[in-house]
Amino acid sequence: MAKSMTGFGRADQNNGQFEIGVEVRSLNNRYLDISLRLPKSLNSFEFPLKEIIKKFVIRGKVSLAVTFKPVHSNGSDFSLNADTVNYYVRLLEQIKEHTGLKDTITLEHLLRFKELVEPEEVEMSDEDIEPLLIATVSEALVNLNAMREQEGINIGRDITSRLDTIRIVVSDIAKRSENSSRDELDKLYARLQDRLGNNEIDRDRLELELAIIADRVDITEECTRLDSHINVFRNVFETKPEVGKQLTFLLQEMHRETNTIGSKTSDITISHDMIRLKEEIEKLREQIQNLE
Repeated sequence: MAKSMTGFGRADQNNGQFEIGVEVRSLNNRYLDISLRLPKSLNSFEFPLKEIIKKFVIRGKVSLAVTFKPVHSNGSDFSLNADTVNYYVRLLEQIKEHTGLKDTITLEHLLRFKELVEPEEVEMSDEDIEPLLIATVSEALVNLNAMREQEGINIGRDITSRLDTIRIVVSDIAKRSENSSRDELDKLYARLQDRLGNNEIDRDRLELELAIIADRVDITEECTRLDSHINVFRNVFETKPEVGKQLTFLLQEMHRETNTIGSKTSDITISHDMIRLKEEIEKLREQIQNLE
């Protein structure tokens, strides 16, 4: 089933030592374009993360952001920054001296500065981080694809409806063309009789010449090819996971056949049908641009 290129996925995991959050977004793009936003401590994972993304996404602009922080379970995970405490005490004393204030510096004053207590650095190797990081990124990508698949289903409903409309219009054009050709032949024969008067017309010779002309304006083959393109289009869309480029090619062929029909016919009703046909093909093209 075809997927939309637009989607969003998120995942959060915690192993007791650290927690990882991942957000991934995808947008329409002609090719696969991956951008990562990682903490400095995870920069070494840039290449393997891109390789994982390629397993989930074939085409589109993918943006993945990772947050990473150690988990602190108790107070022993924090330490006092004595140098910073001494700095702020001296600073407050200078303020008192400068302003003439007599207030006593208290713990409440110092706790307003967040830098006084800081988490202890936790040493972790890439081997410690990698399993949880890969699992979290993979979960986010699974969620991304779930959204892209649902959007693909919604797009598919619209595409199916438009294909049905195009098939009906093509069928109407083919039927109209058969009657139109015969009518044009009769009208032309009648006009010649009016002009030639009583002069005898070789009906067989005339019909042979008109048949040659009719063959030049016959649109049966174009209608048949359009119907075939519709069948292939539907089959590709329903059975293949990556369809964007192939369906774009089929739409180009459908548009070409439509232009050929338009150039061959002078029937007003068929001309109106051509306008509707081109509108439906253009709407299909817009939808296909959203598919992977």
